Amino acid sequence: MNRFLLFLFFVPTLSMAQPITGLNFREWYNPDAEIAVAFDVVRLSNQMVVDFTINSRQLPLEKYSITWERRDTYTQRDGNALAETPVGVVDSEKQKKGSWTFPVPPASWLLVAKVTNIESKTTWTYFKQIDPKYPANGWLEKDGQKLQQKFLTLKKTYQVKSYSEAPLFVSVYFNDFKPATPPFADQVDQVDRFMFYDSTFRLASGETFTPTRPGVYLIQRDTNAAEGFAFLGVTDIYPKFSSIADLAEPLLYVTTSDEFAQIDLAGNDKAKFDKVILDVTGDRERAKNFMRSYFRRVELANNYFTSYKHGWKTDRGMIYLIFGLPDEVSINDGTETWFYKASRTRYTFVKRGSVYDPGHYVLLRDKRFAETWFSTIDLWRKSRF
Repeated sequence: MNRFLLFLFFVPTLSMAQPITGLNFREWYNPDAEIAVAFDVVRLSNQMVVDFTINSRQLPLEKYSITWERRDTYTQRDGNALAETPVGVVDSEKQKKGSWTFPVPPASWLLVAKVTNIESKTTWTYFKQIDPKYPANGWLEKDGQKLQQKFLTLKKTYQVKSYSEAPLFVSVYFNDFKPATPPFADQVDQVDRFMFYDSTFRLASGETFTPTRPGVYLIQRDTNAAEGFAFLGVTDIYPKFSSIADLAEPLLYVTTSDEFAQIDLAGNDKAKFDKVILDVTGDRERAKNFMRSYFRRVELANNYFTSYKHGWKTDRGMIYLIFGLPDEVSINDGTETWFYKASRTRYTFVKRGSVYDPGHYVLLRDKRFAETWFSTIDLWRKSRF
């Protein structure tokens, strides 16, 4: 999954004369979506550089038309077509890549891409907020290609880049951040906007480094400023999990405290781990189906929501893990709302971005979510997903 997919959404529609706030963006979280678009933004001294990638999962891209426009607000019904064209465009049968460069704006605006299936006339809309306060002021490259995912593979070598010749400081945080609390919880684990690092080292722009330990790697020119760019260091199998230790933690949502304690005590003993899962589901075939379905959701949550912690540990990742793909996703400036028709439940997330993750969202919790939560957990335990 590409890095900095923040504020990137798309939706099929037949009439585009409507505001961003009036569209349903559920397809953004659909792994089987026909079209996928990723944006990566870097704020330089006086420019914003926006790299984009458009992927088709079905038809060749020649079967689609692509137009670009600017919208100044989320409620603006029609955008203004861009007179410029992207540069550095590279095409293949099912992928298009390129870049936009804009002056740093005095106020935020939206870069909008419309991708239309020429035969079906269905149009998808994607957008990226161009924010003058966007904190990312550099980037990483691997094998000469800009890194667009939000995580680093441990023991791989990366090259750090910046528009300035000033030295860069890499602060590393080994904190194992806690998973999100359930949507009805009173207490919410808060993460400081400025954390104390566990180690730090200095690099010149163009130098390489090799992350060796899991954790957050924050790269800055000025450690006292709220700007920089951060990545999560993970193993090479991520966003999947394979070890018993990695598989254990996400199960806290669907196990009792005693069951989770038994999983924890099992350590790397697969037989003991399997026995707990069998006791939870009550049947060997249901246990297999449960593990397959549950950890597919964990993988998707990691793909979509990885930030300074694993994607499944974030608020949106937790809701996606337990309830799956929303039926409706609506976006406004600073909020994202998911609606599930079956339970008639609506979850609202509020943007609480920081230098560690500019697109971090926090769920507005409420005790009324408890009934839906526990009934869904019961379905998971009976492997009815």
